[in-house]
Amino acid sequence: MKKIVIAATITAMSMIAAVTPTLGMTAHAATAATAQSVINAGMKYIGTPYEYGSSRSDTITFDCSDFVRQAFLDATGVKLPADSRGQATYVKNRGGTTTNWSSLKPGDVMFFMSYKGTSKSAYAGINKSAQRITHVGIYLGNGKMMNTYSNQAGGVTISKVAGTHWEYRFVFGGSAI
Repeated sequence: MKKIVIAATITAMSMIAAVTPTLGMTAHAATAATAQSVINAGMKYIGTPYEYGSSRSDTITFDCSDFVRQAFLDATGVKLPADSRGQATYVKNRGGTTTNWSSLKPGDVMFFMSYKGTSKSAYAGINKSAQRITHVGIYLGNGKMMNTYSNQAGGVTISKVAGTHWEYRFVFGGSAI
């Protein structure tokens, strides 16, 4: 009887092991497709004017967190918190965040501290983990993000991260899906 139970257990474990990689790939493919849907949803708002404290009930103008919230709502139906600090807490509670922006995946959410200037030295010696989150954007890959921060910048726009104040201000990022 023990031999039968052991054999059945080994067979079941082998079947699970054989299926698990496929399930993992399917989940990854689904996540990548969902992330691309978020990016596509955000892209349709390129050029939408910036307004600090924009209304969360329309898409006429956006501030940074309203824009990110709307892209995720349009693409996934997930209603993220209304402000960047709430969104940061949401992403942090999901786990898997990173302080290295270059390890982010397209569709991940990026969080930033206050602007202190364009030079790297303006951010030297700052404990970023203790800083207040003041900005949020969606990572596109290839060192670029989609965000909004001023009308002078074109409203919702695509910004380069590497070697800019965005890189120096980056606190952490991760997946919201």
